[in-house]
Parts: sequence; structure tokens; C-alpha cells
Amino acid sequence: MSGVRAVIIVAVLALAATAAWAQEPLAVLTEIQLKRGKLEGKPAGQADWQTPKPLLSLRAGDQVRVVGEGRAVLVFTGGRGSQTVTQSNSPFAVQAGPVESTGDRAKAVLGNVTKFLLGQQRERTYQSLSVRSVRAQPPVILAPRETRVLPGALAFEWAGSDRLKYQVRLLGPTGTVVWEQTDLERRALAYPSSAPKLTPSARYTWELTTREHGVQRAAFDIAAAADVTRVNDALAVFTPASAGNYPPATLALMRAGLLFQENLYADARRELVRAIAATPEEATLHLLLGHVYDRTGLKQLAASEFDEAEALAAPKP
Repeated sequence: MSGVRAVIIVAVLALAATAAWAQEPLAVLTEIQLKRGKLEGKPAGQADWQTPKPLLSLRAGDQVRVVGEGRAVLVFTGGRGSQTVTQSNSPFAVQAGPVESTGDRAKAVLGNVTKFLLGQQRERTYQSLSVRSVRAQPPVILAPRETRVLPGALAFEWAGSDRLKYQVRLLGPTGTVVWEQTDLERRALAYPSSAPKLTPSARYTWELTTREHGVQRAAFDIAAAADVTRVNDALAVFTPASAGNYPPATLALMRAGLLFQENLYADARRELVRAIAATPEEATLHLLLGHVYDRTGLKQLAASEFDEAEALAAPKP
């Protein structure tokens, strides 16, 4: 009798594990291109179609459809590739795929970033703000600030009036001046290869000064050499040659996601700004950029990007 009970318990546990697995997200919505169309989603077991949000998590049986022009891109967990949904293959139902081997490093990297993106579609917890033009405001340091940076891609960026002249000073871990530039216009300032080499794992502070508004300061850390190698190896996965059928905007989003995971917020911001310049109507890029700004203390810019993502994903009249 005890043997029968043991068999029943094992069976119940197996069914519970299967049910729990079935509820795990299998895909994430990484691109929403509406144009003159409409994108809708329907959770499994529900009758009504709804307007999905950027970076929506999708489970087995969930459906996505595009009506008219436009498209959606889904990225599957476990590094199992992506799926473009248009009117021609709508509705598309998410189904569980085969379990992938954990020995494939590229798929492991892709799967890890996909899992990260699944957690970025959150309920609205910010307050929408009326953002005034930064030209009428004191200068604001955009990047790097409270971040790690890859030493080969360091650039100082800020918002402010084009009528002002700026000074940038870089201070080392002991507070001594490492490098400075004066009489600058408002544009990104790259740290040149001819300047003093920066020390891995060290913390630096940079100052942005104007005669009219005084000094703004922000701190950042140089990534350790081992981390630089590891991150660059992982970034190499997110290329068309290595990743396969992932569209360009999705690859940019995933590269930024990897950088975000590594606390490389300045590099993630640069990746997202570049991608938005190429695809300004992509809501998910704005959403993740909002998270970058939120993490680095730029709350007003974060609210602006969250609002932009919401507006771009909303149905068009």
C-alpha cells in the first residue's frame, strides 16, 4: 500500500512540475511595428483580444495577431530564435519547443538576455511628467553616471544649452586631475587614446562646469579586465552571423539588455540611443532606455521614455 502511495505522490509531483513549467514564459515581445495596422494579443484560455505592451511575456497557448500593415517580433527563451508575426501568419500561437542543450554557449547567452528582458515589462509605477526643454535648464550629466564602463568606449555626454561653453575634468581615484578639456560645445566628448590609461576596477569622477551654472559631478567605475573580455565575448553573439534570424532592432535591444545586466548603463544607453536613431518608432527600445535612465537617477528622462514607449505601442486611430 505504501508503494502505491509513493507512486501516486510521484505522479502528482510530476503533474505539478509540468503545470508549473507550462506557465513559464516561452517568449517575449521585442518589436512592435504598427504603421497602419493593429497588434493584438490573447492569453491562453481567454476570449478577448487585447493590446499588448512592449516586452510582454508570452506563455504556451498565448496568441498574437497583426491586422493590416505592421509586424511583431517574438524572441523565444532558451536561445531558440525569433518569430516575426504579420497579417499573413496571424494569429500566431506560442508553443513549447524542444529543450535545448545547455552546452551551446551562444544559445546560453541569448537565453540569459531573453530571460532578463522578460522581467522588464512592469506595471506603471512612475509619474508621468511634463518635460520641459533641457535647453532652458541647467546642464545635466547623461553618461557616464553611477555605472561601470568599458574602457575602450568611454565618452562624456550631457544635456544643456548650445549657447553655453563647457569644461570637462576627469578626476582619478585620489581626486587628482587626470585629464581636462575647456571651451567645449555641447556634444559627446570621447576620451582619446592619447590620454592617460584608466585603471581597471578603479572609480573615477568627472566634472561638467559652466560659468553660468557651476559644477555638475558624476562617478563611474572602470570594468575589470576579466569582465571586459567576458562582456565583449558575449556581445559578439549578438550579430547577424552568430545569432541567426534575430532582426536588427531586436539584436540592439538584446545587446543593451546584456550591458544593462552587467551594470554597464552608459554603454547600454549608447546602444539604445543609436538603435532609436535608426528605428525611432520602436517602443521596446524606448522602454529599456527608460529603465537605464531610472537606474542612473535621471527620473524625468525615464518618465519621458516610458511615456514615449506607451504612446508608440498604443493603437493608432
